Amino acid sequence: MIKTRLFAVFTLLTSLTFAQGPYAPAAGQPGSTAIAMDSSIIRSWATGAEVVRGYIQISDTGVYNLGSNKASYGRHYNAMGPGEGTSTGVVSLGDGGVATLTFDRLIVNGPGPDFAVFENSFGDTFLELAFIEVSSDGVNYSRFPSVSLTPSDVQKGAWDELDPTMIHNLAGKYRQGFGTPFDLSDLEYDPMVDLFAIRFVRILDAVGCIDPEYATFDSEGHIVNEPFPTPFNSGGFDLDGVAVINANVLNEVAGFEDLNLEPDSYFLPESAGNFTSGSLSFLYEGSSGSWSGFTYSNRVTLNGTYNDDQFVAVSRGGIEADSSAFAITYVSSDWMTGTYDPIPSVIQTTDGSEVLFGGFYVANTDMAYITMRDGTLFNKKFGGESGNDPDWFRLKVWGLRADNSVTQEITHYLADFRNEDNALDYIQDDWRWVDLQPLGAVKSLHFILESSDSGDYGINTPAYFCMDNLTVLNTQGPVLTAWLPDHEVALNADPVTVMLDDYFYSVQGDLAYEIAGNSNPELIAAEITGNQLLLTFSADASGSGEVSVVATAAGLSVTDIFNVSVLSNVGIVSAETFTFRAYPNPVSGSLFIENGAQCELQLTGMNGKMVLETMLLTDMAEVSLAGLQPGIYLLKLISEKGVSIKKIVKQ
Repeated sequence: MIKTRLFAVFTLLTSLTFAQGPYAPAAGQPGSTAIAMDSSIIRSWATGAEVVRGYIQISDTGVYNLGSNKASYGRHYNAMGPGEGTSTGVVSLGDGGVATLTFDRLIVNGPGPDFAVFENSFGDTFLELAFIEVSSDGVNYSRFPSVSLTPSDVQKGAWDELDPTMIHNLAGKYRQGFGTPFDLSDLEYDPMVDLFAIRFVRILDAVGCIDPEYATFDSEGHIVNEPFPTPFNSGGFDLDGVAVINANVLNEVAGFEDLNLEPDSYFLPESAGNFTSGSLSFLYEGSSGSWSGFTYSNRVTLNGTYNDDQFVAVSRGGIEADSSAFAITYVSSDWMTGTYDPIPSVIQTTDGSEVLFGGFYVANTDMAYITMRDGTLFNKKFGGESGNDPDWFRLKVWGLRADNSVTQEITHYLADFRNEDNALDYIQDDWRWVDLQPLGAVKSLHFILESSDSGDYGINTPAYFCMDNLTVLNTQGPVLTAWLPDHEVALNADPVTVMLDDYFYSVQGDLAYEIAGNSNPELIAAEITGNQLLLTFSADASGSGEVSVVATAAGLSVTDIFNVSVLSNVGIVSAETFTFRAYPNPVSGSLFIENGAQCELQLTGMNGKMVLETMLLTDMAEVSLAGLQPGIYLLKLISEKGVSIKKIVKQ
């Protein structure tokens, strides 16, 4: 729900601190796990989204606001790209609404949180919540275990408050500008979900009603009690963005913004040829104003003429925003042979090599949509006058391998009236994802359209579809699964062995390891044999150094650095009993600290002056260093186990 209450109320809410529950507190408080939207650990943001809206009041679907009984505020693309941290730049899901996000790289199960979800709450206690699920194939999803300890004996009203310390692993826990982190390690094992190749993140609004007929439940069976009802067009979870923290290599996404177009225009093929976007070639035919195959457009204006209106998507623009570019296809019929079979539109790799396609977003053209909805003298109104006719309009895609063998077909329905319940009939009016990964590696893609409205001369339904964000999955590199641990050892300590496969992973198979750097080889000898790192230490010598290890697979590599300290102090605490991780280092904004629960944190400048002192309450904490001057600082954690110190570089 869009939050527009009076500033005085906002001030009151944001000043309240409950801290009654066992979980992390609000953003900015000690022990909070909130991720700032400008955090340096964020690598990218969602590049695609599809949204299925929920009712504005699921307990009474007769309630309408602004002409609809479903949420309508915002557009799908408000969930794409960097979060705005405002009340308005969001898409509202409604009660039980769902948003599914895609990305330009695979999210992986790395060290610490792997991604974060941002909502638009105007304060720390007015919270609207959502469940989070992930998938590697778009079919099988795993839901994060979540906990809501808010009592459910009394319904939280539309403007009532929640205590964030009573909430765990539910998106919306933090105010606008701060994301709720999610760690893939929290998920139970599911053989159908690859935690090193997450392509989809799904956000499902938690309804918040305590009536069991409409309630949603956390992983422990508790009713999720949150503000309800919120009968506005902006009801439900308001999604601002999804940030990627741990990811693999950047994939290739053909978004067609690299093609030269004037605003509100299109490219009309006038001969046989092709255009390229990235490593892909899109084939077309053209002559005397007619064309087939692929072209591209950013046209949004309808003027009632066939020549122009055929290039307008029903969504009025591409997946990224209104007026953004997209590809458009016209599938012609084979009239020369008299069969009137559809002639496939084709996309090829420019060099003829095989690639693995992830998928693409598809939409109807405005012309096809209106024709199916209303019918014409030459085209059938889908469903017929009764609404019971089982009409359909579908896209079929298949691939051609390097040996010219043909893959299976992927089918997507752009309109479907075959349901016994007419309320389930639809003509697609937005962008939807079509997954192509089941095709495997191919050198070309082939597309046709088919319709129940066909006759002696082929398909009657206007044979167009729109495409955006066609994704090629590049070769994936190795990733870190956990940070290499720092080591503190006593003088003349025994050698230390580290099993590197416990910290690196590659889908490509065996990893090759090597030492990339050693800042103090006189003190520390680092040697790798196979997947084992052996650290040995010079006799009767103390000091410290940094060792970096690089892991390589399929020509790609990843590097991690860890600290080694040889201390002469009697009774020092070994790395096995007290270690913590602080990252990123160097740091410009927020510093994240792992394994520092119940520790006192002290940050001291090189002049010996303490600049920060606080308590860490959770195993994952964020400490803002944005206000500090650039330089070198000593970070000290003090616990019952002992003292551990790291050098931090502030940029």
